[in-house]
Amino acid sequence: MSHPGAKIGKLRRWHFIKAVFSLGCTAFGGPQMHIPLFVKKLVTEKNFCDKNTLLDINAFCSILPGPSTTQTITALGFKLGGPRLAFQALLAWLLPGAIVLTILTVSPRFLANHHLRFMQPMVAAFMCFAVYKMAKLISKGALNYTIFALSGLLSFLFHSPLIFPIGIIAGGFLSANFGNRKFIPNAKPLGKIKLVNLTLYFTIFVTVGVIGLLLSQNEKLLGVARPLVLFENCYRMGSLAFGGGNTLAAMAVDQYVYHKPRMTLDELNIGLGLIQGMPGPNFNIGIYLSGISMKNLQYGLDGQLIGCFLGLVGIFLPGTLLIFFAYPFWDRLQTYPIIQRSLDGIFAASTGFILGAALILSHYFWLSHLHPNSDWQYYFIFIFSLLALLSARISSPLIVIGTILAGVFLPL
Repeated sequence: MSHPGAKIGKLRRWHFIKAVFSLGCTAFGGPQMHIPLFVKKLVTEKNFCDKNTLLDINAFCSILPGPSTTQTITALGFKLGGPRLAFQALLAWLLPGAIVLTILTVSPRFLANHHLRFMQPMVAAFMCFAVYKMAKLISKGALNYTIFALSGLLSFLFHSPLIFPIGIIAGGFLSANFGNRKFIPNAKPLGKIKLVNLTLYFTIFVTVGVIGLLLSQNEKLLGVARPLVLFENCYRMGSLAFGGGNTLAAMAVDQYVYHKPRMTLDELNIGLGLIQGMPGPNFNIGIYLSGISMKNLQYGLDGQLIGCFLGLVGIFLPGTLLIFFAYPFWDRLQTYPIIQRSLDGIFAASTGFILGAALILSHYFWLSHLHPNSDWQYYFIFIFSLLALLSARISSPLIVIGTILAGVFLPL
């Protein structure tokens, strides 16, 4: 089977990789900002494809678990030059932000200083804004809004990683059977399906899941257990995170703070705040989660770097394998009833998990500061960050930099 765009010239491929690397260095603000930048850079300026093709690819990636904008870049590389260009595009997109975040994660001083103390109210504002933006995209209908509200409430009340797969499956099932989306019949034969990457995806999922479950019971006895358990955590989250980095943040709160405490909520807030100021995919948070967990487990610099690497591979590998499996027939697959009808419910449940994360973080913030002697500075940072995001006139990295500067110059 020949790949679409397989005849693209070497010079054109090089220009594509350069354009993607440029996006990896300059695309801030999460998925809601990435797609417009993709259109500007890859369509308007460089003409690698037309706008509808790019948006169609992104629509397909939105129904898969994993980082949707990263999968969009990977799938476009696959279309233009086959698997090799897809893999090169993936690295060019995620490595700039990943390298910077790794340096900050293993830094012995930067993350310990008081100038990051305002990250908590800033992250709470970012999460509230994410709920506002994403909720507007939910397909209208009582069922979808009910799925959204119940997913958010349940993920707020029950701090268990099982909430996420159960919620996704339940949302998709309800939408497929009771939703109001009109089904467009599939007139194209699916053709021959290559199951190698899908088989590898599930093989890794089951293997690391079983190993992670066994080793998690003996982390203190086996030196290799902790890094492998952290890899399993990231691979599982990358396999189940529908809805992008904001959903992943909700899963991280449960997995790393409540279910199996590996860091404090304040430490997680720092990571969530840093990722808002990093270019590239928000899924790079996996680097921070594993690196800080290794640091808190008293590993040295080498161990922390290993943790960062395992977090990077674990969080991105599932979505990448799914793209390599599914893209060759994505335009046919997405018209099948079970996928098309379940899409609205899956998206509503994913947005509900963002609501749950916002409730958890905001609840913690207000409990910590809602009393007469509370420092007014925290309220100011929360309100300023939220208003700046709503105005759309101040970019995300500037808000992060301003929050850090506030921590540096405002008195303790």
